[in-house]
Amino acid sequence: MAIHKLEVLVENEPGVLARVAGLFARRLYNIDSLTVGPTENSKISKMIIEVNVEGHSLEQVIAQLDKLINVIRIEEILEGAISNSKHDTQPDYQN
Repeated sequence: MAIHKLEVLVENEPGVLARVAGLFARRLYNIDSLTVGPTENSKISKMIIEVNVEGHSLEQVIAQLDKLINVIRIEEILEGAISNSKHDTQPDYQN
């Protein structure tokens, strides 16, 4: 297994952290590290989630996070890489 770091932008609403943590718990994935903080926009918070999973499980985690309505964007942070893998979770008409 490998540790993957995800940057997740979410709506700054009550209960969002519980929904994200619950998603991991229901699928029996362990969160190794979780950091949550505000962004310049007071309506959006940023989560940095470190999770220890295999490749296919990482895809499942990203797909399940993508289904949460409060998630705006998911980006995998690749250490030492020039570009990061971005997952836009909103259709173009919602942005």
